[in-house]
Amino acid sequence: MGKKGKGKGNKLAKMSEEERARYLQMRADMEEETRRRKMQLIAMYMKNKLKREDAFCRLNMAKINQEWRSILRQVKIQDLRREILDVAQFFEQALKRKDQVIQRLIGDINSTEDMYANLQQSHMENIDHIIGIHRSRIEFFWRIYEDDKQAVLREYKQDAAIYKDLQAEKQQQLECVFYQLEETSDRAIKDNHEAYLDRVEDLKSGVSSGSEV
Repeated sequence: MGKKGKGKGNKLAKMSEEERARYLQMRADMEEETRRRKMQLIAMYMKNKLKREDAFCRLNMAKINQEWRSILRQVKIQDLRREILDVAQFFEQALKRKDQVIQRLIGDINSTEDMYANLQQSHMENIDHIIGIHRSRIEFFWRIYEDDKQAVLREYKQDAAIYKDLQAEKQQQLECVFYQLEETSDRAIKDNHEAYLDRVEDLKSGVSSGSEV
């Protein structure tokens, strides 16, 4: 401490009166600014403290304001330091709690992501299983369709062959009927022609007999 004071004394001794006055004024301004900021910090802390207490005790506002003014009058430097330490500890604990909450939330997020991944995997497996079932059903119905188609084609071929044979048989029958009709028609024409010739001969014979008489 002595060396520091001596150094300041030597520094001041080396200054001119004007520089020394500016230096002392600057130190006084800095100390005043420090004191003002300290008082602002104290006032801000006490104001926040009052707000917290006001949230719990709205009916005692007048008493709290009176205690606030009394505290401002009775505060000492040691109390302020203790309050500042308490505030620092409070904020440190609050930060620790927030960090714990954040870590817990991160753990929950990781757990949720794992759960989502498992659910997604299970969902995809279920979808694959359902797709496999539907594919098997489609293949089953496709085989049934192919079997039915082949059966229909075989039946169609059989029916076509039967129809072709039946058509050939009917064609043959029609040809036989046509031949019989043609033969019957030819015979009838021939018989009619012979009857016509006989009638003509009879007429001729009748005419000849009449002439002789």
